Amino acid sequence: MKRASVIMVILFLSVALLGAKTLEEISFGTGNDWITLGLGDNWDDGLSYGLHAAVRTTDQLLVTLALEGYTDKLTHQERYDLARLNLTYSFLFDVDHSYIRLSPIGGVLIVGNLGFQSAQNFFHRILKKDELTLAYPQADTSVHLHLGGEAVYGVRLGPTSLEGTAAVGYSTDWEFDWEAGLRVRMKRGGSYFTVAWKDAYPSGRFASQGLQTDRYEGFKLTLFHDGALLQSFFSTYPATGYSYGGWMVNALAFTRKPTFKEAHIAYGMGIFLDPTGLRNRSNEVIYKNASLEVRYKNGPIEDSWFQVASYLLGWRFDLHEGAWALPYLKVLAGLELFSLKHETRTTRDEQLHPTLVFEAGSYFGRPSQWVIGNLNYRLRLAGSIHYVIGDAKRPALPLEYQRQAPSWIFQIGIGLEIQHDLT
Repeated sequence: MKRASVIMVILFLSVALLGAKTLEEISFGTGNDWITLGLGDNWDDGLSYGLHAAVRTTDQLLVTLALEGYTDKLTHQERYDLARLNLTYSFLFDVDHSYIRLSPIGGVLIVGNLGFQSAQNFFHRILKKDELTLAYPQADTSVHLHLGGEAVYGVRLGPTSLEGTAAVGYSTDWEFDWEAGLRVRMKRGGSYFTVAWKDAYPSGRFASQGLQTDRYEGFKLTLFHDGALLQSFFSTYPATGYSYGGWMVNALAFTRKPTFKEAHIAYGMGIFLDPTGLRNRSNEVIYKNASLEVRYKNGPIEDSWFQVASYLLGWRFDLHEGAWALPYLKVLAGLELFSLKHETRTTRDEQLHPTLVFEAGSYFGRPSQWVIGNLNYRLRLAGSIHYVIGDAKRPALPLEYQRQAPSWIFQIGIGLEIQHDLT
Protein backbone atom coordinates (compact mmCIF):
# COMPACT_ATOMS: atom_id res chain seq x y z
CA MET A 1 0.00 0.00 0.00
CA LYS A 2 2.99 2.35 -0.17
CA ARG A 3 1.79 3.14 -3.70
CA ALA A 4 -1.39 4.57 -2.18
CA SER A 5 0.00 8.08 -1.89
CA VAL A 6 1.02 7.97 -5.56
CA ILE A 7 -2.48 6.81 -6.49
CA MET A 8 -3.96 9.69 -4.48
CA VAL A 9 -1.77 12.19 -6.33
CA ILE A 10 -2.85 10.71 -9.69
CA LEU A 11 -6.52 10.93 -8.67
CA PHE A 12 -6.00 14.52 -7.54
CA LEU A 13 -4.43 15.51 -10.86
CA SER A 14 -7.10 13.64 -12.83
CA VAL A 15 -9.93 15.47 -11.08
CA ALA A 16 -8.11 18.77 -11.52
CA LEU A 17 -7.60 18.23 -15.26
CA LEU A 18 -11.32 17.52 -15.76
CA GLY A 19 -11.96 21.18 -14.95
CA ALA A 20 -8.83 22.59 -16.55
CA LYS A 21 -10.72 25.14 -18.67
CA THR A 22 -12.29 26.75 -15.60
CA LEU A 23 -9.41 26.59 -13.12
CA GLU A 24 -8.60 29.69 -11.05
CA GLU A 25 -6.19 28.11 -8.55
CA ILE A 26 -3.61 25.31 -8.51
CA SER A 27 -1.67 25.46 -5.25
CA PHE A 28 1.09 23.23 -3.88
CA GLY A 29 2.95 23.54 -0.60
CA THR A 30 4.22 22.06 2.62
CA GLY A 31 3.52 22.20 6.34
CA ASN A 32 5.45 21.55 9.55
CA ASP A 33 4.97 21.77 13.30
CA TRP A 34 7.95 24.12 13.73
CA ILE A 35 5.66 26.87 12.44
CA THR A 36 4.30 27.98 15.82
CA LEU A 37 3.94 31.79 15.48
CA GLY A 38 5.29 31.83 19.02
CA LEU A 39 1.96 30.45 20.26
CA GLY A 40 2.46 26.68 20.18
CA ASP A 41 5.35 24.40 21.16
CA ASN A 42 7.53 22.69 18.58
CA TRP A 43 7.85 19.10 19.82
CA ASP A 44 8.67 17.68 16.37
CA ASP A 45 5.97 15.15 17.24
CA GLY A 46 2.29 14.64 16.50
CA LEU A 47 1.32 16.10 13.11
CA SER A 48 4.96 16.66 12.28
CA TYR A 49 5.00 17.42 8.55
CA GLY A 50 2.88 17.32 5.42
CA LEU A 51 2.47 18.06 1.73
CA HIS A 52 -0.64 19.92 0.56
CA ALA A 53 -2.29 20.75 -2.75
CA ALA A 54 -5.51 22.46 -3.81
CA VAL A 55 -7.36 23.06 -7.06
CA ARG A 56 -10.28 25.48 -7.31
CA THR A 57 -12.54 26.12 -10.30
CA THR A 58 -14.37 29.32 -11.16
CA ASP A 59 -17.68 27.72 -10.14
CA GLN A 60 -16.30 27.02 -6.62
CA LEU A 61 -15.49 23.33 -6.84
CA LEU A 62 -12.52 22.76 -4.50
CA VAL A 63 -10.29 19.67 -4.64
CA THR A 64 -7.76 19.25 -1.82
CA LEU A 65 -5.03 16.71 -1.18
CA ALA A 66 -3.15 16.29 2.12
CA LEU A 67 -0.27 13.86 2.74
CA GLU A 68 0.59 13.95 6.46
CA GLY A 69 2.85 12.12 8.89
CA TYR A 70 1.91 11.56 12.54
CA THR A 71 4.46 10.47 15.14
CA ASP A 72 4.28 9.48 18.82
CA LYS A 73 7.79 9.32 20.25
CA LEU A 74 7.07 8.85 23.95
CA THR A 75 3.88 6.94 24.74
CA HIS A 76 3.53 4.25 22.06
CA GLN A 77 6.68 4.85 19.96
CA GLU A 78 4.47 4.58 16.89
CA ARG A 79 3.86 6.48 13.68
CA TYR A 80 1.30 6.37 10.90
CA ASP A 81 0.74 8.20 7.62
CA LEU A 82 -2.43 9.76 6.29
CA ALA A 83 -3.50 10.66 2.75
CA ARG A 84 -6.75 12.57 2.32
CA LEU A 85 -8.42 13.52 -0.97
CA ASN A 86 -11.56 15.67 -0.67
CA LEU A 87 -14.00 17.37 -3.03
CA THR A 88 -16.00 20.36 -1.77
CA TYR A 89 -18.69 22.34 -3.57
CA SER A 90 -20.11 25.53 -2.05
CA PHE A 91 -23.70 26.73 -2.45
CA LEU A 92 -24.14 30.44 -1.66
CA PHE A 93 -27.50 32.03 -0.77
CA ASP A 94 -27.65 35.84 -0.41
CA VAL A 95 -30.00 37.31 2.22
CA ASP A 96 -29.95 41.16 2.21
CA HIS A 97 -26.63 42.12 3.89
CA SER A 98 -25.98 38.54 4.98
CA TYR A 99 -25.56 35.15 3.36
CA ILE A 100 -25.69 31.40 3.95
CA ARG A 101 -23.02 29.11 2.51
CA LEU A 102 -23.43 25.33 2.52
CA SER A 103 -20.42 23.22 1.55
CA PRO A 104 -20.85 19.42 1.37
CA ILE A 105 -17.62 17.41 1.36
CA GLY A 106 -16.86 13.94 0.05
CA GLY A 107 -13.61 12.08 -0.30
CA VAL A 108 -11.26 9.21 0.48
CA LEU A 109 -8.88 8.71 3.41
CA ILE A 110 -5.96 6.24 3.44
CA VAL A 111 -4.09 5.58 6.72
CA GLY A 112 -1.19 3.31 7.67
CA ASN A 113 2.31 2.86 6.26
CA LEU A 114 2.58 5.03 3.15
CA GLY A 115 6.36 5.34 3.27
CA PHE A 116 6.51 8.85 4.69
CA GLN A 117 9.14 7.86 7.26
CA SER A 118 11.70 7.43 4.48
CA ALA A 119 10.75 10.82 3.03
CA GLN A 120 11.04 12.53 6.41
CA ASN A 121 14.46 11.06 7.13
CA PHE A 122 15.65 11.97 3.63
CA PHE A 123 14.95 15.64 4.35
CA HIS A 124 16.42 15.31 7.85
CA ARG A 125 19.68 14.12 6.29
CA ILE A 126 19.69 17.10 3.92
CA LEU A 127 19.07 19.49 6.84
CA LYS A 128 21.60 17.60 9.01
CA LYS A 129 18.97 16.80 11.63
CA ASP A 130 18.63 13.58 13.63
CA GLU A 131 16.72 10.85 11.83
CA LEU A 132 13.62 9.38 13.48
CA THR A 133 12.70 5.71 13.20
CA LEU A 134 9.43 4.51 14.73
CA ALA A 135 7.41 1.36 14.16
CA TYR A 136 4.28 1.49 12.03
CA PRO A 137 1.11 -0.18 13.41
CA GLN A 138 0.70 -3.89 12.75
CA ALA A 139 -2.80 -3.23 11.41
CA ASP A 140 -2.95 -3.14 7.61
CA THR A 141 -3.07 0.11 5.71
CA SER A 142 -6.76 0.86 5.18
CA VAL A 143 -9.05 2.96 2.97
CA HIS A 144 -11.97 4.93 4.41
CA LEU A 145 -14.81 6.91 2.87
CA HIS A 146 -15.01 10.50 4.15
CA LEU A 147 -18.23 12.52 4.26
CA GLY A 148 -18.90 15.87 5.87
CA GLY A 149 -19.68 19.50 5.32
CA GLU A 150 -19.72 23.04 6.64
CA ALA A 151 -22.60 25.47 7.20
CA VAL A 152 -21.86 29.20 7.45
CA TYR A 153 -24.01 32.21 8.23
CA GLY A 154 -22.22 35.47 7.44
CA VAL A 155 -22.91 39.17 7.91
CA ARG A 156 -21.15 41.66 5.63
CA LEU A 157 -19.34 44.40 7.56
CA GLY A 158 -17.58 46.81 5.19
CA PRO A 159 -14.55 45.09 3.62
CA THR A 160 -14.96 42.04 5.88
CA SER A 161 -17.58 39.50 6.89
CA LEU A 162 -18.33 38.02 10.31
CA GLU A 163 -19.27 34.37 10.05
CA GLY A 164 -20.68 31.76 12.38
CA THR A 165 -19.49 28.31 11.30
CA ALA A 166 -20.40 24.71 12.05
CA ALA A 167 -18.74 21.68 10.44
CA VAL A 168 -18.88 17.91 10.76
CA GLY A 169 -16.76 15.14 9.29
CA TYR A 170 -16.99 11.35 9.34
CA SER A 171 -14.39 8.91 8.04
CA THR A 172 -15.81 5.38 8.16
CA ASP A 173 -14.17 3.20 10.85
CA TRP A 174 -11.67 5.97 11.57
CA GLU A 175 -13.04 9.16 13.15
CA PHE A 176 -16.01 11.46 13.64
CA ASP A 177 -15.40 15.13 14.40
CA TRP A 178 -17.29 18.40 14.69
CA GLU A 179 -16.25 22.02 14.94
CA ALA A 180 -18.05 25.32 15.61
CA GLY A 181 -16.72 28.85 15.77
CA LEU A 182 -16.62 32.48 14.70
CA ARG A 183 -14.67 33.68 11.67
CA VAL A 184 -13.62 37.05 10.32
CA ARG A 185 -13.15 36.85 6.55
CA MET A 186 -11.93 39.39 3.99
CA LYS A 187 -14.45 39.94 1.22
CA ARG A 188 -11.77 39.98 -1.46
CA GLY A 189 -9.59 36.87 -1.51
CA GLY A 190 -9.80 33.98 0.89
CA SER A 191 -8.02 35.37 3.99
CA TYR A 192 -9.67 34.64 7.35
CA PHE A 193 -9.14 34.23 11.09
CA THR A 194 -11.21 31.70 13.06
CA VAL A 195 -11.80 31.07 16.76
CA ALA A 196 -13.40 27.64 17.19
CA TRP A 197 -13.98 24.59 19.36
CA LYS A 198 -13.30 21.12 17.97
CA ASP A 199 -14.15 17.66 19.28
CA ALA A 200 -13.18 14.34 17.69
CA TYR A 201 -14.08 10.71 18.40
CA PRO A 202 -11.50 8.23 17.05
CA SER A 203 -12.08 4.55 16.33
CA GLY A 204 -8.90 3.46 18.13
CA ARG A 205 -7.69 1.52 15.11
CA PHE A 206 -4.08 2.39 15.99
CA ALA A 207 -2.64 2.55 19.51
CA SER A 208 -1.61 6.20 19.12
CA GLN A 209 -4.73 7.40 17.29
CA GLY A 210 -6.53 8.54 20.44
CA LEU A 211 -3.43 10.38 21.64
CA GLN A 212 -3.13 12.25 18.35
CA THR A 213 -6.82 13.17 18.51
CA ASP A 214 -6.39 14.59 22.03
CA ARG A 215 -3.54 16.79 20.81
CA TYR A 216 -5.67 18.43 18.10
CA GLU A 217 -9.01 19.15 19.71
CA GLY A 218 -10.52 21.74 22.04
CA PHE A 219 -10.06 25.50 21.70
CA LYS A 220 -8.54 26.25 18.29
CA LEU A 221 -7.18 29.33 16.51
CA THR A 222 -6.79 29.27 12.73
CA LEU A 223 -5.27 31.84 10.36
CA PHE A 224 -5.24 31.66 6.58
CA HIS A 225 -3.70 34.41 4.47
CA ASP A 226 -4.44 34.46 0.76
CA GLY A 227 -1.55 36.30 -0.85
CA ALA A 228 -2.61 35.22 -4.35
CA LEU A 229 0.83 33.86 -5.30
CA LEU A 230 1.96 32.95 -1.77
CA GLN A 231 -0.57 31.54 0.71
CA SER A 232 0.09 30.76 4.36
CA PHE A 233 -1.93 28.78 6.92
CA PHE A 234 -1.64 28.12 10.64
CA SER A 235 -3.60 26.42 13.44
CA THR A 236 -2.85 26.14 17.14
CA TYR A 237 -4.52 24.45 20.12
CA PRO A 238 -3.58 26.56 23.18
CA ALA A 239 -4.72 23.96 25.73
CA THR A 240 -2.34 21.29 24.41
CA GLY A 241 0.39 23.52 22.93
CA TYR A 242 0.31 21.75 19.56
CA SER A 243 0.33 23.74 16.33
CA TYR A 244 0.88 23.31 12.61
CA GLY A 245 1.39 25.69 9.71
CA GLY A 246 2.76 26.04 6.23
CA TRP A 247 2.87 27.78 2.87
CA MET A 248 1.45 27.13 -0.58
CA VAL A 249 2.23 28.63 -3.99
CA ASN A 250 -0.58 29.25 -6.49
CA ALA A 251 0.65 28.51 -10.01
CA LEU A 252 -2.26 30.45 -11.55
CA ALA A 253 -1.85 33.62 -9.48
CA PHE A 254 -0.53 35.68 -12.39
CA THR A 255 -3.73 35.11 -14.36
CA ARG A 256 -5.54 37.48 -11.98
CA LYS A 257 -6.31 40.87 -13.51
CA PRO A 258 -4.37 43.68 -11.74
CA THR A 259 -6.82 45.88 -9.79
CA PHE A 260 -4.61 47.19 -6.95
CA LYS A 261 -4.88 50.98 -6.43
CA GLU A 262 -4.00 51.66 -2.79
CA ALA A 263 -3.08 49.73 0.35
CA HIS A 264 -5.64 49.48 3.14
CA ILE A 265 -4.00 46.71 5.17
CA ALA A 266 -0.95 44.49 4.70
CA TYR A 267 0.45 41.15 5.82
CA GLY A 268 4.19 40.73 6.23
CA MET A 269 6.48 37.74 6.56
CA GLY A 270 10.23 37.35 6.72
CA ILE A 271 13.30 35.48 7.94
CA PHE A 272 15.89 37.11 10.21
CA LEU A 273 19.25 35.66 11.23
CA ASP A 274 20.86 36.31 14.61
CA PRO A 275 24.43 35.67 15.89
CA THR A 276 23.52 32.07 16.83
CA GLY A 277 22.93 31.35 13.13
CA LEU A 278 19.30 30.36 13.69
CA ARG A 279 16.39 31.64 11.61
CA ASN A 280 13.84 33.90 13.30
CA ARG A 281 10.56 33.79 11.41
CA SER A 282 8.51 36.98 11.27
CA ASN A 283 4.77 37.42 10.73
CA GLU A 284 3.00 40.76 11.03
CA VAL A 285 -0.23 42.60 10.30
CA ILE A 286 0.29 46.19 9.14
CA TYR A 287 -2.22 49.05 9.11
CA LYS A 288 -0.79 52.24 7.63
CA ASN A 289 2.43 52.73 9.67
CA ALA A 290 1.39 50.61 12.69
CA SER A 291 2.20 46.91 13.00
CA LEU A 292 1.49 43.90 15.19
CA GLU A 293 4.36 41.44 14.80
CA VAL A 294 5.62 38.14 16.16
CA ARG A 295 9.16 36.84 15.59
CA TYR A 296 10.12 33.39 16.79
CA LYS A 297 12.67 30.60 16.58
CA ASN A 298 12.64 27.12 18.09
CA GLY A 299 14.51 23.85 18.04
CA PRO A 300 16.12 21.03 20.05
CA ILE A 301 18.70 21.47 22.81
CA GLU A 302 19.94 18.17 24.25
CA ASP A 303 16.80 16.38 25.52
CA SER A 304 14.63 19.51 25.43
CA TRP A 305 13.03 21.98 23.02
CA PHE A 306 13.44 25.74 23.24
CA GLN A 307 11.48 28.65 21.87
CA VAL A 308 12.29 32.37 21.78
CA ALA A 309 9.47 34.65 20.62
CA SER A 310 8.96 38.42 20.39
CA TYR A 311 5.43 39.85 20.52
CA LEU A 312 5.69 43.43 19.29
CA LEU A 313 3.70 46.58 18.56
CA GLY A 314 5.52 48.94 16.22
CA TRP A 315 5.43 52.23 14.34
CA ARG A 316 7.30 52.81 11.08
CA PHE A 317 8.75 56.18 10.06
CA ASP A 318 9.07 56.35 6.27
CA LEU A 319 11.98 58.41 4.97
CA HIS A 320 12.37 59.86 1.48
CA GLU A 321 10.88 57.58 -1.19
CA GLY A 322 13.05 57.31 -4.27
CA ALA A 323 12.37 55.74 -7.63
CA TRP A 324 13.49 52.27 -6.49
CA ALA A 325 13.64 52.32 -2.69
CA LEU A 326 11.80 53.49 0.42
CA PRO A 327 14.11 53.55 3.47
CA TYR A 328 12.49 53.54 6.90
CA LEU A 329 13.09 53.51 10.64
CA LYS A 330 10.90 51.53 13.01
CA VAL A 331 10.40 51.48 16.78
CA LEU A 332 8.77 48.47 18.46
CA ALA A 333 7.96 47.44 22.03
CA GLY A 334 6.47 44.34 23.56
CA LEU A 335 7.34 41.10 25.30
CA GLU A 336 10.12 38.54 24.81
CA LEU A 337 9.42 34.89 25.65
CA PHE A 338 12.19 32.45 26.58
CA SER A 339 10.99 28.86 26.97
CA LEU A 340 12.72 25.50 27.50
CA LYS A 341 10.65 22.33 27.86
CA HIS A 342 11.85 18.77 28.37
CA GLU A 343 10.80 16.18 25.81
CA THR A 344 8.58 14.67 28.54
CA ARG A 345 6.54 17.93 28.26
CA THR A 346 7.74 19.32 31.62
CA THR A 347 8.74 23.00 31.71
CA ARG A 348 12.37 23.67 32.60
CA ASP A 349 12.22 27.42 32.05
CA GLU A 350 9.63 29.96 30.93
CA GLN A 351 10.13 33.71 31.18
CA LEU A 352 8.48 36.85 29.81
CA HIS A 353 10.48 40.09 29.67
CA PRO A 354 9.69 43.56 28.32
CA THR A 355 11.65 44.32 25.18
CA LEU A 356 12.45 47.34 23.00
CA VAL A 357 13.37 47.03 19.32
CA PHE A 358 14.89 49.48 16.87
CA GLU A 359 14.83 48.54 13.19
CA ALA A 360 16.23 50.16 10.06
CA GLY A 361 15.61 48.96 6.55
CA SER A 362 14.31 49.68 3.10
CA TYR A 363 11.61 48.54 0.72
CA PHE A 364 12.77 47.95 -2.85
CA GLY A 365 11.11 48.32 -6.23
CA ARG A 366 8.91 50.96 -7.79
CA PRO A 367 5.50 51.65 -6.17
CA SER A 368 2.92 49.11 -7.39
CA GLN A 369 5.57 47.28 -9.42
CA TRP A 370 4.62 43.71 -8.43
CA VAL A 371 0.81 43.62 -8.53
CA ILE A 372 -1.29 40.43 -8.56
CA GLY A 373 -5.04 41.04 -8.55
CA ASN A 374 -5.88 43.37 -5.66
CA LEU A 375 -2.49 42.74 -3.99
CA ASN A 376 0.87 44.52 -4.18
CA TYR A 377 4.10 42.74 -3.20
CA ARG A 378 7.00 44.71 -1.69
CA LEU A 379 10.45 43.30 -0.87
CA ARG A 380 12.36 44.64 2.14
CA LEU A 381 15.77 44.24 3.76
CA ALA A 382 16.18 45.17 7.42
CA GLY A 383 18.36 44.96 10.51
CA SER A 384 17.18 45.25 14.11
CA ILE A 385 18.49 45.56 17.66
CA HIS A 386 16.44 44.09 20.54
CA TYR A 387 17.04 45.08 24.15
CA VAL A 388 15.55 42.63 26.65
CA ILE A 389 14.84 44.25 30.01
CA GLY A 390 15.84 42.03 32.95
CA ASP A 391 18.22 39.09 33.30
CA ALA A 392 16.99 36.09 31.30
CA LYS A 393 20.03 33.85 31.89
CA ARG A 394 19.75 30.68 33.96
CA PRO A 395 23.25 29.29 34.81
CA ALA A 396 21.84 25.88 35.78
CA LEU A 397 20.40 25.34 32.30
CA PRO A 398 22.31 24.19 29.19
CA LEU A 399 24.84 26.66 27.82
CA GLU A 400 23.29 26.44 24.37
CA TYR A 401 19.98 27.64 25.82
CA GLN A 402 21.70 30.53 27.61
CA ARG A 403 23.10 31.61 24.23
CA GLN A 404 19.51 31.98 23.04
CA ALA A 405 18.61 34.36 25.91
CA PRO A 406 20.94 37.40 25.80
CA SER A 407 20.05 40.93 26.85
CA TRP A 408 20.92 42.27 23.39
CA ILE A 409 19.68 40.52 20.24
CA PHE A 410 20.91 41.52 16.78
CA GLN A 411 19.06 40.39 13.65
CA ILE A 412 19.33 40.94 9.91
CA GLY A 413 16.93 39.60 7.34
CA ILE A 414 14.67 39.75 4.32
CA GLY A 415 10.92 40.00 4.12
CA LEU A 416 7.82 40.46 1.98
CA GLU A 417 4.96 42.86 2.58
CA ILE A 418 1.73 41.95 0.80
CA GLN A 419 -0.58 44.96 0.60
CA HIS A 420 -4.34 44.47 0.21
CA ASP A 421 -6.65 46.83 -1.66
CA LEU A 422 -10.03 46.19 -0.02
CA THR A 423 -12.16 48.28 -2.39
